[in-house]
Amino acid sequence: MIQVEEHPFNTGSCDECWEGRLDKLIVWEPGSTNSTKAPLNSLTGGHCLCKNTNVLIASFTKSKPVARIVSSTESLFLELNVDGAHSASSYFKHPAPLFEAKYEFVHSPLCGPAVIPASTEGELHFPHLEALGYTEPPRSIRCIWEIRVNRDRDVWLHFDKVKFTTRECQDGRLEVFLPSRPDYPFLSICGHNVSSKDMPPLTSLDLTPSTSTGYLPQPSVKIQFIGTTTPARAAFKIAWTELFHLPRNPDGTLMTSKLTENGATSSPDGSGGGDCEFLCPGESGLCIPASLVCNGIVNCPAVGGRYNESLETGDEAPDVCRARTEAEDVNWLMISLGAGGGVLLAVASLLLVCRCCCCCCCNKRPDDEEDY
Repeated sequence: MIQVEEHPFNTGSCDECWEGRLDKLIVWEPGSTNSTKAPLNSLTGGHCLCKNTNVLIASFTKSKPVARIVSSTESLFLELNVDGAHSASSYFKHPAPLFEAKYEFVHSPLCGPAVIPASTEGELHFPHLEALGYTEPPRSIRCIWEIRVNRDRDVWLHFDKVKFTTRECQDGRLEVFLPSRPDYPFLSICGHNVSSKDMPPLTSLDLTPSTSTGYLPQPSVKIQFIGTTTPARAAFKIAWTELFHLPRNPDGTLMTSKLTENGATSSPDGSGGGDCEFLCPGESGLCIPASLVCNGIVNCPAVGGRYNESLETGDEAPDVCRARTEAEDVNWLMISLGAGGGVLLAVASLLLVCRCCCCCCCNKRPDDEEDY
C-alpha cells in the first residue's frame, strides 16, 4: 500500500491528467499491466494524480489531498512527470517538496490470497491455516482482501464464527468497503458488536465504482482486518453467495414466467441468460443456482438479510430439503426401473437370437450337401 500526500502541482486538471504535458504522478502495478512502462490511460487500471486528484481515490486531511492505493500484486510503481518548460520556476526554486509518499507492507502470509476470483459462492478463513506452520505471528497485522463478483450480480456476505481477542476496536476490527464509497466502511465489526453482523445483500451498483473514464474495473467488495494484540488469536469465517435478480413486469411484480427448469431467464437488460433456478423467499426476486440448494450452507438471505431467518425459510429450510430429497429418491427409482427394464430387454433379445441360430442348425439336412 502506498499513501501519496501531494504538493499542489502548477497545472493540470483531473479530466486532462492522462493527456498533454501536464505535471502528474502515475501509479501502476506492473503485474496488472504486464509492463514496467507507465500506462498511457486508465484503461489498464493505472492511477493518474494531478492538481485536482479524482476524489474517488483520495481522501482529505486538513488542506492536503491524500491518495491511498493498495496493490493486488507484489510491486507498485510510481513515476513523476514534470513539464520542463516551467519546472525551474514552478518547483525547483522553492524548498517545499513536490509530493510526499509513504508505503507500508500489508497482507502477511497469515492473511492468505489477497485477490479472490469471482465465483458463485465462496468462503474466506482467517488465519490462513497453511501459513501457521512457517510464519511467526506478528505483533500487529493488516489484511486487505478483494472479493471479485461477476458482473450484474448482487452478493450476500455472511460472517460466521467471528472471534476477537478483546472487545476494543483498536485491538481488532473487521471492515467492509464498497467501490461506490471507498473512503468509509459500509460495515465495521469489533469485539463489542460482534453479534450484530447481519447485513443485507450488496447490489451490483454498490459493487461498481462511479467513474467518468472508459475503464470499468471488475465489480468487487473489499474486506479489511486490523489487529494489534496477538492477532493470531483472532479467527473468523466469511461466506458469500452471488445472487441473480429475476426481472419484473411493468407493474412491478416478479416475472415468474421467466423462471424455467434449466434456469434460462432473461436479464433486466433483455440480453437473456441467468442462474434463476431457485427463487429465494420474499419479494426481492433474488435467485440462486439449484446446485446451492440444501448444500449445508445458507445462500438465500431472508428479508433484511438475517441469518437465523434464512435457516427457517430459505434454501436450507427443512421443508425445502425434505421435498428435494423425496424428488431425488423418486428420480433414482425411475432410473433404476429404467435400467432394469433395459437389462431384461437385452437378455430377451439375446435369447431370441440364440434360439433362431439353434433352429437353423437343426433344420439343415446331410443330403443337401453337394458331392464333389
